[in-house]
Amino acid sequence: MKTPNVLIKPILIMALVILSLTGTMAQRNVDVVTLKNGNVLKGKIVRQVPGQFIELETRDKNFWQFDMEDISDIRFEAKRMQKTAKDSLLMKNEGMFYEVRMGALVGNNDNKNNAPFSVLLSGSYLFKSGVSFGIGGGYEAYDEAQMPLFGEVKYHSKIKGVKAFLYCQSGYSFSLDNIDGQSYYYITNEDIDSKGGWLINPGIGFVLGNSSKTNFTLNIGYRYQKMEHKWHNTYSDDTEYLKQEINRLSIHVGIIF
Repeated sequence: MKTPNVLIKPILIMALVILSLTGTMAQRNVDVVTLKNGNVLKGKIVRQVPGQFIELETRDKNFWQFDMEDISDIRFEAKRMQKTAKDSLLMKNEGMFYEVRMGALVGNNDNKNNAPFSVLLSGSYLFKSGVSFGIGGGYEAYDEAQMPLFGEVKYHSKIKGVKAFLYCQSGYSFSLDNIDGQSYYYITNEDIDSKGGWLINPGIGFVLGNSSKTNFTLNIGYRYQKMEHKWHNTYSDDTEYLKQEINRLSIHVGIIF
């Protein structure tokens, strides 16, 4: 299965953004200098002459020089991120939460609507391990309206201090109406019977905000979905089938509470 060219550019942009966030949010090492008189200073060693002295820039932007004979220990420790009232990905460490997401499915030409509107609603239970399980449904406006029903698993964590989660949705999307046959094939004057199909949607999400009640989310993923259509060929008097494979970049902005 080939990846459509229209997906390559957005995927590369997404990868660059994630790499940039990872680099800028990386934890920095803090130099900890312990003197023989018991004083401890933290900062960044900006100059060091082995066996003679070091120069240390402290957090208040002052510079200190110490002879090596006055130093009892030099070590490094990870700089801790500032804690918030709720230092977890979501509002709670454990329990139910709900999410409403709106966005679009951008992608291939297997469907005339290249970026159908998508709205999803889900409810999940978050465990202390950071894993949550939930179910959801929604509405998506392909050529024919569809109602996806899915199960969802998430793993909530922090990526270099950024609150994030990995997720995967899987289920079945039901067609709510049929396609006008005249807009597709001259061989039928009847509507094409659309059956929908199963779907899977893995991706990554980010939580924007530190509220104890409500936060916003950004979800970026890959949607693979099958669709099946059936119609009566008026020329050959046969029943014919059309199977489609949908490959889309799914982008949703949500609110979680």
